[in-house]
This record gives sequence, C-alpha cells and structure tokens, in this order.
Amino acid sequence: MNGNGILFHAKHAFMPNLLGYCGPDERGRIQQELEGGKPGESLVRTLEKFEAAYPFLKLIARGAGREVFDYAVPEAYWIGNGLLAEVPASEFYTFSHRELKGRDPRKVREVFKELDGAAPPHHSFYVMSTFATSSVPDGPNITNEAHRKIAELVDNCRISWGTVKKVGKQELQVESRPLKAEDGRLALATPAIRQVKYNPGVRPFASVKRGDVVSLHWNYACDVLTPRQSTNIAKYTAADLGLINRFLASKHSRK
Repeated sequence: MNGNGILFHAKHAFMPNLLGYCGPDERGRIQQELEGGKPGESLVRTLEKFEAAYPFLKLIARGAGREVFDYAVPEAYWIGNGLLAEVPASEFYTFSHRELKGRDPRKVREVFKELDGAAPPHHSFYVMSTFATSSVPDGPNITNEAHRKIAELVDNCRISWGTVKKVGKQELQVESRPLKAEDGRLALATPAIRQVKYNPGVRPFASVKRGDVVSLHWNYACDVLTPRQSTNIAKYTAADLGLINRFLASKHSRK
C-alpha cells in the first residue's frame, strides 16, 4: 500500500468532502488519518467512495500501468504530470461517456468533438469543462455579476497554488492568481493576497514557512509543493485554460 500516494490524494480530497460536496460523510476519518500520517485500509475504503475522484485515479492508473495510489497517479490527477498523456483519448472518452457519474453524455461528446480528443483527465480540466458546457450558455451576454460568481466557483473547485507570505496558527496568507471570467473566456488574473486555512497537524505544515508554494482547494492549503510540482501545476493549468477557451470560442461562434 502506497502511503504517500494515499495521503497526497486524501489531502486534496479533504476540503470538498468536509463541505459536503464530494464523497461519503466520513470527513472525520479523513482528518484523523491525515493527522496521524499513517493511512490504513479504512482511509482507502473511504477514498474509494468518491464518485468522481476515485474513478479518475483508476483511469489514469490503468493507462499508465500503475497501482491506483502510486504517488504519481493522484499527483497526475490533482497537479498534473506525464501520466496524463498515457491515457488514450478513446479511453477517456469512453470513461467520461459511460463510467463517470453526474455528466450528461451529450455534453461530454460536445467537448471531445470540438477538441479532437485533446481533453486530459486532469481535475482542473474536468472542473472547467463542466463550467464550459453548462454555466455560460449566453457567452458574452452573461452579466458581470454572473461572470464573477462563476469564476469564483470554478476557482474554488479547481486546484490552484499560492506562495506563502505569512504563517498564522491556522491560516496562511498566500499570493495566488485567481480565475477571472470575461467575454466568455477564463483566464488567470493578476496575483492577489488572500487568507486560506491549513491544518498544522498535517505534515508538512508544522514547518511551513514564508516562500513555500502550497496547493489550494476551496480556500484550504492541501500540501506544500516541490519546485517540480509548482512548475507542473502552472503548466497544466495553462494548458487546460487554452483548451477550454478554444471550446468556448467555438461555442460562441456558432450562436
């Protein structure tokens, strides 16, 4: 059992589960095991109940010939790495069309057709594509307030990252680039300072310091990223944005 991979996945799945958005009502177990730092079978069984995240891990693991909780597999899903390219487009299409719960097959076909199979099994792309196929039917005609609310929702749901500027007892002050939605497109805004929660009882946050780069999910610091991971999350987020904006542009041109 790959403990590091399990913990990495649990750290990023924890906050949406705590908020009641994803997974089973076993949030106390996830926190307890994260703080203990030695995941057991009970945590694995809990993570297997996530309706979207766990199937995505299985898809990536199958394409790469890895175990589901091999560290690189959840890292690929949440942050992005080379394993994403090892999932054949046909398999991702079949998975999205037949196996992934909560997605309209017609909308999945719409995205894949427009992007010529370029869609990656990356969490941020999944979040943004859900937005693109359902949240902006009026394109540039959407109101500024609706744009702001949509961008905030997508920004919270994707995995973002920020540089720590100040460390508090249970909050970090970080500088990050939020998403903005303008004229039917998504983009990263200029860097801004914000407050996010973190758990000092979860490694490696007992020693988090100014200058560290942390991954963020629903205003919660999930993990401290390595330089390679910091580079990758920026790279794959930019790629996701490029694909989604390509899809949105084609959608709006047909109106």
